Amino acid sequence: MVTVVLKRCVLLLFLCFTLTVVGQNKIFVNQVGFDFAGPKLAVLQTDKKTPTVGIFNIVNAADNKILYSGKPGSQKPLDEWFAGKVFYRLDFSNFRKPGCYKIHLKQGSRSVYSEEFVIVKDGLAGLTIPSIINYYHKQRANTPEELAADIKISPKGSSKKVDVRGGWADASGDISKYFSHLAYANYMSPQQIPMVAWSLINTSEAIPDLLKQLNATDSIEREALYGADYLMRSLTAEGYFYMIIFSHFNKDPAARDIVGLLANSVTTTDYQCAFREGGGMAIASLARISRWRKDGDFTAAQYLEGAKRAFAHLLVNNSKYTDDGKDNIIDDYCALMASTELWISTNESLYQEEARKRAHNLVNRMSPAGYFMANDAGRPFWHGADAGLPIVALARFLDIEKDPATRTLVLNTIKKALDYNLSVTSNVANPFNYARQSFLYKGKVKDGFFIPQENETGWWWQGENARLASLATAALVGGRLVYPGKGPYGVKPELASYASDQLSWILGGNPYNMCFMYGYGKKNVPYMAALFGHGSQKGGISNGITGKEGNGDGTGIDFKIHADGNEWRWTEQWLPHAAWFLQAVTAMAEKPAPRFKVAALAENGGHHLAYTKAAKVWLNKLAADSNFVIDYYDNPEPLVKAGLNSYQLIIQLDYPPYSWKKEAEEAFKDYIDKGKGGWLGFHHATLLGEFDGFPIWQWYSDFMGGIRFKNYIPEFADGIVHVETITNPVMKGLPSSFIIKKEEWYTYDRSPRLNKDIQVLASVDEKSYTASGTVKMGDHPVVWTNKSKKAKNIYIFMGHGPELFSNPYYLKLFKNALFWTAKP
Repeated sequence: MVTVVLKRCVLLLFLCFTLTVVGQNKIFVNQVGFDFAGPKLAVLQTDKKTPTVGIFNIVNAADNKILYSGKPGSQKPLDEWFAGKVFYRLDFSNFRKPGCYKIHLKQGSRSVYSEEFVIVKDGLAGLTIPSIINYYHKQRANTPEELAADIKISPKGSSKKVDVRGGWADASGDISKYFSHLAYANYMSPQQIPMVAWSLINTSEAIPDLLKQLNATDSIEREALYGADYLMRSLTAEGYFYMIIFSHFNKDPAARDIVGLLANSVTTTDYQCAFREGGGMAIASLARISRWRKDGDFTAAQYLEGAKRAFAHLLVNNSKYTDDGKDNIIDDYCALMASTELWISTNESLYQEEARKRAHNLVNRMSPAGYFMANDAGRPFWHGADAGLPIVALARFLDIEKDPATRTLVLNTIKKALDYNLSVTSNVANPFNYARQSFLYKGKVKDGFFIPQENETGWWWQGENARLASLATAALVGGRLVYPGKGPYGVKPELASYASDQLSWILGGNPYNMCFMYGYGKKNVPYMAALFGHGSQKGGISNGITGKEGNGDGTGIDFKIHADGNEWRWTEQWLPHAAWFLQAVTAMAEKPAPRFKVAALAENGGHHLAYTKAAKVWLNKLAADSNFVIDYYDNPEPLVKAGLNSYQLIIQLDYPPYSWKKEAEEAFKDYIDKGKGGWLGFHHATLLGEFDGFPIWQWYSDFMGGIRFKNYIPEFADGIVHVETITNPVMKGLPSSFIIKKEEWYTYDRSPRLNKDIQVLASVDEKSYTASGTVKMGDHPVVWTNKSKKAKNIYIFMGHGPELFSNPYYLKLFKNALFWTAKP
């Protein structure tokens, strides 16, 4: 279905482009597309003297029919970039109809239109991932010239020949191959080819269903394995990776050699990768892909052996390979990625210990201000490409780390980092919501939009599209852990908008109206050719926008298509941009892992069938809204076979405690006594006694307070329930009393309150019954818990008829009890 929709949208997009309204365009919008359920924002630019704008419209691109209208946000100046201009945010997130559209508004007598965009299910992931995969396929360094040179290439200063075929050409203007460069600058090493490999592997694992719909499963797996093979060829017998295959920008393939690199293309023999110089991400990629049990030119076993060998080597030699001889934050997060993937792959204590050490290092690098420190003290961490990687690495670590104390520390660190990202971005007028940062400039910490042009490299500053996509990724993968939400992407709205706005900037929602993903949108940078037939490719992403050229602190704004040969700073495609964009759209499309699993046990018939059917409708919606999984069983035996321990909660939804087979009784008893999960029981769960020829289950009777069913009100009665233990989370938000209508009101041979292990949370006032009769027991608890059991447990008597699901107090009680018992 997704493929069909995407084909329709591509056709609509083609038609839209033929209908573009001629005239000055002052509405800046993502020119590719939005997820119909996600945030959708654009920016309007006007002169300060222009009258305030009233409304804007979303119109059908084919016929300009108005389909949605909204009010612009408040007026925001941005004098650092454009004096005399003001900007408005145009929010149309509530418009969710798939199709091809433009934004329209009236300014005086003139109509202003945005470029076209589409709205589609799975949004940017569905629209762009096939092209990104194809971009990397086209970037393969596999032309005859490259293959002939790289199969017998020499490390600088050596006459030996080694085979380092494969990999991807770095940029549309540079066909060298880099694990990382800028190593000499210490705090700015970007992750290049190894990051591409890890990103492809991550997407392949994270969204398999979407990839299948896009017919992209095989192509992304082949590309990831191709990348892993290059990492293996770059791994030496000694255990280090070669860092750079440098072309010297020479047309002669024989000029290529293996080097380390300084500024201005000065080469060295320091070509061994430290963790921060691509070694860590290469290990992470090899360890992760080894779990596929698939072979490329190397086997899955060789991938894992290579990762382990390289990790062991760097544990001993990392400081020898770093430029300054000591680890910094980049070593920490790259080594964390490496050790985490090895821990997941092997479950060996060495990798657990190293991962925890690096995670604690990152925790300790968190400053009171909320940004990470790059060094021991003084320099805030900022990065032109991988700014979000510390959060991504910590989030990946939490995929396996179960220690509560460590998890708490890491989660608090992720939360502080995300809070900082939001606050530093919003503490000035910022209508594009461009991700800002803090950096050290001339001895002082300063906040800014763009990276400082005067930095440790001496020359390297360029457009920051990789940085933006990395921060978008961090907002989503980190946000799901510390700020989960029911809305778009599973995070709170501020993080969803932050992530969406960074990608919108890349795709045309910027002040230059430039879509930096080649082959998409209305306006791209010019084609850039490279040696050996390489050049700009569809799906590749250019560097993007910078601070004003010449401003050492990165202030102002600049974008140039022509700059006397230096236009590459803005227009050149670069591997990390598309890699981080791929991670970001993957995170947008990824369905968050379920918070927990629930097994609901209910009879398939009998007097309570109508209640059960209503309960299933309500529970299914709650599960979808709150991201948990619920499975239904109509007797205990298949539940036992499925494995009680695979569920964090068992709901006994009107299922009686008799006729259970011995195996089921023992499994349930073990589950409750050992606290392997929680339990929530309703109504029929206290039908304790000799029924249908079955004896009373004594352990279960004791679990319920030592009670035995005695009688019930067959004509039903309304009753007032009084809350007794207001401090228990199950009673949160409930009034002191509430009415339950048309209930049977069971009685027992004794009150469960008499049992010292029972805590009563609520009871019914028998004097409030609307039906007369003698079916009463005096003290009449109806909600209670057994405090002696390791399993969190709640029994709620009310549960006979479907009318209960129209009672807001009952629903509140049910929901509270479910989430309390499901939480360890």
